[in-house]
Amino acid sequence: MELQKTRGDMEFRPWMENITAEDMPNEDLQFLAHEAGVKYALMFLFLFPGLTVTIPKNPFSKLKENYIIKHYDGTKTSINRLVIECELSQRQIYRIIERNIKKTPSSKN
Repeated sequence: MELQKTRGDMEFRPWMENITAEDMPNEDLQFLAHEAGVKYALMFLFLFPGLTVTIPKNPFSKLKENYIIKHYDGTKTSINRLVIECELSQRQIYRIIERNIKKTPSSKN
């Protein structure tokens, strides 16, 4: 494992070489170590001691919404392409479009 000195007070020591996911101090870090690797869990420990992190389920939803609005050309084909590209349902794409594209004055009737 190649972790060198970090900005935190800790640095990687030879005795840490055999740390496993189960050795992590809490379930969140154990999960992170299992899913991303012990190296990344240790990096979190070294760099962000005491920090509580909340990871949103859909962190880029606004960026995805902007992409949909920019690439929607009014056709069913563009809807289908956006469904695949953005991994959303047609209904979700239509809702985003309805919320964001202003109706023209003549369409208010």
